[in-house]
Amino acid sequence: MKKSLLLLLIFTLVLSGCNNSPVLTGIDLQGTFDENDLLIEETTLPLNEENDIIIPQIKGLKDSEIQDKINSEMYNRATALVEKYSDINYANYYTQANFANVISISFSVGFEDEPYSESIYFNYSLVDGEKLNFEDLFMPEADILSIVRTSFYKELAFYGEYDHEKQLHSPDENEVYKIVKGFMAEDDKRFTFSSTGIYIYHKNNFAEIKMLDYAPDIAIYSKYMTGKSIFTGEYEGFKNAFTCSNTQYDIFDTIEYGYLENNLWYDFTIGQDYISQHEEGFDAEKVEKYTSLKQDVYQSFYSLINDYRTLAKDNPDTFYVVLFKPSFSLYISSEYEGGQWFNTFSNLASATNSIYIYSMPLEVYENSFKDLIRETYRYEYFAMRGGAYIPKEELPEGVQLETKEYSYLYNYITGEEYTSLKDIFFDDAKAMEVIEEVVRNWLSNQDDLPKDITSLIEEMSLSVEGTRIIAHFPSMEDFTVTIWLDNFDKSMLKIFD
Repeated sequence: MKKSLLLLLIFTLVLSGCNNSPVLTGIDLQGTFDENDLLIEETTLPLNEENDIIIPQIKGLKDSEIQDKINSEMYNRATALVEKYSDINYANYYTQANFANVISISFSVGFEDEPYSESIYFNYSLVDGEKLNFEDLFMPEADILSIVRTSFYKELAFYGEYDHEKQLHSPDENEVYKIVKGFMAEDDKRFTFSSTGIYIYHKNNFAEIKMLDYAPDIAIYSKYMTGKSIFTGEYEGFKNAFTCSNTQYDIFDTIEYGYLENNLWYDFTIGQDYISQHEEGFDAEKVEKYTSLKQDVYQSFYSLINDYRTLAKDNPDTFYVVLFKPSFSLYISSEYEGGQWFNTFSNLASATNSIYIYSMPLEVYENSFKDLIRETYRYEYFAMRGGAYIPKEELPEGVQLETKEYSYLYNYITGEEYTSLKDIFFDDAKAMEVIEEVVRNWLSNQDDLPKDITSLIEEMSLSVEGTRIIAHFPSMEDFTVTIWLDNFDKSMLKIFD
């Protein structure tokens, strides 16, 4: 699955005409934006015996002189900051913004035995290579002083003393005045920005200007756009994310969502695979087989989207939102001994495809759900919700939610699918004794059982679902017991052959 953000949205970002003159606008909150087709890579220099200096360098601009200029300035400023101190413990960077033909990158150094760090900020127009000033982010008519004052006030209020009578935090007005006056008087203001906010600094004070709150006043989404691409096309950025939202590409391996039909929105989001954390003891050949099977499984899950395209075409008066949340993981047995963890790698991979289908009349979608989708994708903790999942209790009236989940087990070395207990356990293993013990313990804690525990165990049926065994009981239709593979000694399991 290609690591990219592919969207087919009906919204479009306003671009300039055939010439290179930008069309200056505030932020279109109904619109979308593209990340730059630009690679930000690392240059590493030794700092000390244990740590390196990691400096950002850009790659992918058509104009090599502009690219070299920006890279040279970032390199020189970064190394100058490092050379300023003798007790630096680390030096690295974070990309805040890489869209609309601009970049914003923070470079930080940390100190030994000190809780604080020092940062500098690289804010550039990629069109001409010039540094961005704070004022460049705003429309000409924006009341920047008022925006800065309100933002610092809110930040100080959050940490100020609580006024119970007024039900708010009341910062010291004189302190706010001094901070705002000091920041506005600086010729070289300290700031960085992302696709959601502008972050301003004065001495030890910080404030965030939320772009959603000041969308008509902020021009950075349009100011430096050009009619022709300024990139070589060698690299591909994520496309068509909602304005004032983060793409979370550092958490998700694949983020793909958008309109497939006029009445069908889909989301196919895959979390990062952290197999790289377990490379020690996991040889390259197994990694290749694991990765190959994972790609095949995800492609099979992805093909299910066509079923919902057909459903939407057959029911034009209904709007569908279909979320695919697949996962694929390696089963590892971990044991803690002597103050550290030891991993044993199995030949088992677990695949799950969770599908959430929201259906509603077209008018419900237009009147309420469309805005709910947009706000969900702007949600600050998008990743914490497994992508854009909207729980039942938050659904507008008239929206139905159906959930489907499919689980599979594979021997990723042979590609064979595991479907039964005999695929997992050796014939002479006493697996049933472990299963019955776990089930008995669970049942003994239940009240009002329809039968005695022994009778229930005799009638139970077992199914394999992911890295677990599920016990079902005909006399208790809504009750199951889960037995995880961790309950079994490794010697019982074929998967460690």
